[in-house]
Amino acid sequence: RTEYMRLALVVALVALLCAPTPIVAPPPSTPAPAPTTPSPSPTPVNCVWSAYKCGACSESCGTGTQTCTRSKTTEESNGGSCSGTNTKTQDCETQACAPPACADISSPTGYLKITTKLTMKATATGSDTDAAFKAKVKTAIAVGGDTCENDVTIDAFAKSSNSAVVDATVRYPVNATAASKEAAIHKAVALMTKAMYMPNWVLPDQAHDDSNTGTATPDLNSTATQVTCPAAKSYDQAAALVTAKDYAGARAALNHIALCNYKTGSSALGTSSNMADVCNLLGFSNRKLSNPDVKLSELYYKRALQIKPKHVNANGYLGELYVQTNKPALAREVLDDLKVMCPPPAGCDSLTYLRDAMAAAKMEEGAHVRKLTWDQCFNLACSPLNLEKGDKIEFKYSVNHDVVKVADKSAFDTCASGTTVGSTSQGAAGFVLDLNDVGTEYYICGQGNHCSSGQKIEVNVHERTHAAPPSSGESAPCYSASCAPAPAPTP
Repeated sequence: RTEYMRLALVVALVALLCAPTPIVAPPPSTPAPAPTTPSPSPTPVNCVWSAYKCGACSESCGTGTQTCTRSKTTEESNGGSCSGTNTKTQDCETQACAPPACADISSPTGYLKITTKLTMKATATGSDTDAAFKAKVKTAIAVGGDTCENDVTIDAFAKSSNSAVVDATVRYPVNATAASKEAAIHKAVALMTKAMYMPNWVLPDQAHDDSNTGTATPDLNSTATQVTCPAAKSYDQAAALVTAKDYAGARAALNHIALCNYKTGSSALGTSSNMADVCNLLGFSNRKLSNPDVKLSELYYKRALQIKPKHVNANGYLGELYVQTNKPALAREVLDDLKVMCPPPAGCDSLTYLRDAMAAAKMEEGAHVRKLTWDQCFNLACSPLNLEKGDKIEFKYSVNHDVVKVADKSAFDTCASGTTVGSTSQGAAGFVLDLNDVGTEYYICGQGNHCSSGQKIEVNVHERTHAAPPSSGESAPCYSASCAPAPAPTP
């Protein structure tokens, strides 16, 4: 029995050892994920503007201005761009203006006479006969000279294959009253300024051309006018009258100064820096009268800027005039000029006053776009540039140039490689760089040896800030073209 049990155990053990190993099926494998195709980048969408809709003309006769507005029918997205603004100001013409009525001067004792010579292109006459054209010029001079046609005489008219020339005399009657003399001088100075420096203001529309020229000479020999030179009041005394808000008195004093400068009929006396200041204050005084003469104000501001284009105060006052007369596009043009003349962080009072005036009138300031002719920026000619956050730079250049952003000042100095942000093909249309971050950025041209030749620019981006407290809208603290920009306030 024991042997039997031992044998049974051996058999069982052998059976266990020799049994086949069961095959276990492997777990089902997870399929590998299918390769994914990256989503295409969204297509940039540029903005689309509606057509302009224009408001009424500012003048009921002659040439005026009108403000036109438009809106976006499609907003820019996905990195698309949008150029242009939602408003513009353009000239508009209605019917021709009739000359004013003759001055009601009882018992005139004499005349302040202005002789003028106006030279135009031969094509100015159009299809008119000589008589018809002379009649139009006579009317235009009367309107521009603020007098009636009876006080205008066409002395001569000559036409050649190259030009048409009109000689005319304008008489302003005066009597024994001081008021009549001041009125005559006021009108005479305005007429001479127009004839000598902006002759289109005294010519018919068909003759308007930038090549037109004119001369004007006052006759101050008449005892009736009693105009003596030099003028009785100096420029400083006239400026003091402005500060005292005696704008009528200031205008009279400035008119005398201008008339004495114009008495030779030569532009030589009218090109000094001091005459820019005189014209600037004439514009200011006419604008601040109880019954403002905004047309004459614009005339004198523009004459000041002809003499001295960077006259800071004349630019600022012209911009305020455009705000006053609701011409936002022109106000923005002046604002951009002032931003160039008064860069941050210092700025200047005139820039601040204009910004305040635009804000009060709810005129959108918009981004300032500094335009650079990039291929003329060698020898660091365009560097450094000080702008404000939100401004833009438009680089215009040929295919031989590009715009490369480098990391820092060291890379800028050594012309190290960087990231191309404006390709060679973008310069013709203008590569626009948005300045969205405060700090200093460095840009070079990466083509050839342009960078080592100084074609690079350091851009300092400042926070938007005002350089002075808001303007009271009355007189500015300085009237001269030589005024230095105001320092930035201490934080």
